[in-house]
Amino acid sequence: METDVLIVGGGPAGASAALSLLTYSDVQVTLVEQSSLDRLRPGEHVSASIFDLARYLKIDRDEFEPGSFFPTYGSVSYWGSDLPVNRDAIFTTEQASYQLDREKFDLLLVKKVAERGGRVFPRTKCLRYHQTAGEHWEIELEHVEKGKFTVNARFLVDATGRQANVCRQTAVPCKKMDSLMGAGAFLTVADPEVAGPGLVLESAPHGWWYSNILPGNVLAVVFFSDADIISRYKLNKSSGWNSFLSQTKQIKRRTAGTTCSDGHPWVRSAFTQLSDFSQRENFIAIGDAASSFDPVSSMGLGFAISSACRAAGVIQAGLSGEGRQELLTYQQDISRNFEHYLGLRRLFYQQEKRWASSDFWMRRN
Repeated sequence: METDVLIVGGGPAGASAALSLLTYSDVQVTLVEQSSLDRLRPGEHVSASIFDLARYLKIDRDEFEPGSFFPTYGSVSYWGSDLPVNRDAIFTTEQASYQLDREKFDLLLVKKVAERGGRVFPRTKCLRYHQTAGEHWEIELEHVEKGKFTVNARFLVDATGRQANVCRQTAVPCKKMDSLMGAGAFLTVADPEVAGPGLVLESAPHGWWYSNILPGNVLAVVFFSDADIISRYKLNKSSGWNSFLSQTKQIKRRTAGTTCSDGHPWVRSAFTQLSDFSQRENFIAIGDAASSFDPVSSMGLGFAISSACRAAGVIQAGLSGEGRQELLTYQQDISRNFEHYLGLRRLFYQQEKRWASSDFWMRRN
């Protein structure tokens, strides 16, 4: 199979890059996603600028399924003290904010890719990447039901998220800044008034807690800490996780009366990382694969879409044989944005001084 651009990863970054290319150029785009796109996610806190990005992709707000967005009713941080602080202004000055249903949002973007002529392969895994003498790409893939097949692409895009799987398999350097992970659970809320609306953060001796109400009276609760701490205290087990939960104040109150049917908590990576793909020909990383941020920043989704739209222009220039400087400028801008983010992250973590001798907080102060 031949294609101009193969995008690996069907999340917001990958789908947005595909949509930008399909909307503003005539290149042929193939989108590959390993999952079936139905994984429940903790939710996403976004600013109103998300609608501007959608409009750039020629998606009107009323095209999203009802319940895809709803206004947030308070976003509170208990950080540095037991007093509540509005957290909306930590990393952004925008006032209006929304809670996003990621499953509905992601599925609409992928649906639009298919509607605009892109080829979409869900449940498809990339097995091998080979760059030819002409700097094009041969990718061996495997679909769950249809088996193995090969795609020849002129340009390859890593949109695999924080793991940056394509970068790693093609020897692109990735600088990992920490080992942050999230151990979480989706809890069924019996009494919404007890859980309360909105998003709540609460710092703790060994990390910090995130909780957010999702559609269907589901409360997402995640404890963020470093991998060695999660392992040391067995936070991937219900006993360890619930023990830490019982030591909180605000999060414990929110979870009163909730139930969990998932067994042990799930654990997902949340580390900060920067990829350097500037030396690769006909290759680019977007979204978290290019630069991943601490979840406390709420920067992930907006950056995923904006970096994807920017990268689409770099890809078009690359396909015409004039993209080398465009790629270098894109990489430099990604790096500058990353350095700015590191400064903001450092300032935010330095606000918490109560557990200065804790491994987690010492690493960030």
